[in-house]
Amino acid sequence: MLNITLPSSRNTALTPVKAPRDLFTGLPYMKKRDSPTDYESALKYGVDGFNEMKSILDFFFDVAEFQPSHGKGEIEDQQSDEENLEYKRALYHWESDGEFPPHLSTVPKGDQQSHIFKFKRLYNTLRLVYPFLPPIDFFKRMAPPPVANMAYLYARNKLLHNVSPGTNMYAAENIGLRSDWYSDAVFAHQQFIGVNPCTITAAPEVWIKAFTHAAIHQGNAEAARLILNPKNSFFVQDYSYFRSVAGMGPTDVISSDFGHEKGHETRFGCGPVVLFQLLTIGRLHPIAIILDYKGSIDTSVTIFNRHLVPMASPDQKFDWPWRYAKMCAQVADWTRHEVGVHLVQAHFLQEAISVAAQRSLPDSHIVHALLSPHWTTTLSLNALARSSMVPFMVAPIAPFKVPELMAIARDAYYSYDFAGSYIPEDLKRRGFDISHFDDPTGPYHNYAYGRSILKIWNVLHKFVGSILTAHYQNGDADVLADSYVAGFCAEMQSAEGGHLTQFPSVKTLAELINVVTMSIHIAAPQHTAINYLQQFYMTFVPNKPSGLFAPLPNSLHELLKFKEADILKALPLHSPTSWLMMAQVPYLLSATVEPKNNIVTYAHDAAASANPLIASAGKILSDDIEGLKKVFKEISNQMDDQVTKYNVLDPDYMANAIVI
Repeated sequence: MLNITLPSSRNTALTPVKAPRDLFTGLPYMKKRDSPTDYESALKYGVDGFNEMKSILDFFFDVAEFQPSHGKGEIEDQQSDEENLEYKRALYHWESDGEFPPHLSTVPKGDQQSHIFKFKRLYNTLRLVYPFLPPIDFFKRMAPPPVANMAYLYARNKLLHNVSPGTNMYAAENIGLRSDWYSDAVFAHQQFIGVNPCTITAAPEVWIKAFTHAAIHQGNAEAARLILNPKNSFFVQDYSYFRSVAGMGPTDVISSDFGHEKGHETRFGCGPVVLFQLLTIGRLHPIAIILDYKGSIDTSVTIFNRHLVPMASPDQKFDWPWRYAKMCAQVADWTRHEVGVHLVQAHFLQEAISVAAQRSLPDSHIVHALLSPHWTTTLSLNALARSSMVPFMVAPIAPFKVPELMAIARDAYYSYDFAGSYIPEDLKRRGFDISHFDDPTGPYHNYAYGRSILKIWNVLHKFVGSILTAHYQNGDADVLADSYVAGFCAEMQSAEGGHLTQFPSVKTLAELINVVTMSIHIAAPQHTAINYLQQFYMTFVPNKPSGLFAPLPNSLHELLKFKEADILKALPLHSPTSWLMMAQVPYLLSATVEPKNNIVTYAHDAAASANPLIASAGKILSDDIEGLKKVFKEISNQMDDQVTKYNVLDPDYMANAIVI
């Protein structure tokens, strides 16, 4: 085995490194490029550089046998299960560095240090190469001018889309091509089919009371009556927890200037709460927004929608205070999505599952056989995220200081309720009655994510269930007697391991089926749903900026005076580096899934498995996956809004693993 040392994130994470001016053209294993002369070539360089670096790290992790591309070697094939586990436990070690959640340690332990084939220089160099950033002056020529107005930003986006050659973030469609992108309807629709459609929750009594109190205090009797009507159904997007988990006081200002030396200006953040009404006709409508919750409703700025009933009113375009409030909600959701829902609860959670499984399940184990195809390049990709993506691409545009951002990330991991996140349970917990999900005109017919994700969950659950039921012929008794399964659960829960205290202790066949289904779900449909729409919803920066570039108003009186100029001040028009990074990162992460990596190919491969149990179930899975294509298309066609389709979970586009 070839041991490779990569630097510990304890020493490198979130520590910007200044790259030599000629670095990008001075590496023999990176393609030489001249300095870009236009935005098209700059985008291409960034994407190509990322892909080259990812390929090199994939190679490192392959030869180090963290994620071998061709399965077990000759020696491992001759090992007993215990020998195999001993071998893997010497290879896979946990690291808990105090910044990121527990992850694979890429630095061998103890006396292995004397036998290391060191790639430190190469690894550090890769950190310098990505992202490839031209000089600041170059960006100033490519971002929108500081004097732009909202109409100009819309027209510019449309022009770039129409004239951009080839494939880039402007050539692909984005939300900014809609003339009504700023409207209440589109804002609400994103809660159901956007990049984060999995945190909207039925409004608890505490928020019903808070918004009612605010309405009465403001003399808004109409809003108070609406909220107090027991026949009405309300949902919230709640970001009020940000300060608490970030270790901040309830009134501390959320702001960060990290990355200023790279051209990023100070960003401001917020912890809003958004109240929506879900009408019986299935329409979601924003009613009120707490701009930035500061410990109580009385010390926070709350604004109510002037249109408590959905309507396509032309004055929405010029309702600048309300548009600003919606932008605050989108800014908060950027952090929750990028750091919590996406990075931690998909990427890092899947890494923990992978490391725990490798340390506790021999390669011959049926659970290992079911899970391992869904790991692919996840470990190397996550190492890249910790060493480069977070410090170079996320932290410099996030509104939280680095320690606060990392605290939010750790909370997203340690507070994760694994069993409570099984799709049927998660939907029920968040207030959705799944018995109505098949009603094409029912109250949830616009919730295409929820309806679709439940369908694929049921298909995967059926596949996993048929295999494990056939394998554990005595049912619960066999599962309870399986020491490897118990060891896997203990590894996930242990403070020295995955440290996921809410991971279940499996004792029954039903529990094991759920755990395995969930592990596949995170890697495949869930990551697909929250990753591959970033290009569409986030490359048009005004729709979902990462931060606000001016302080928030301190009172409702101040907010109600807001004009278009105040919206523009909050956008990164004077921070072109930030603008372009906000746009390019989502584009970079939304690459089309290759057929070899989609769920269709996985099902075909399963049907051809040497394991007869997997092969038999795989044939049925393949048919079920094929059937979902029609079902998902019907669900999308049943939405009220037919301008933006929901096809991200189409099996042809659904990744089988976290590959980007």
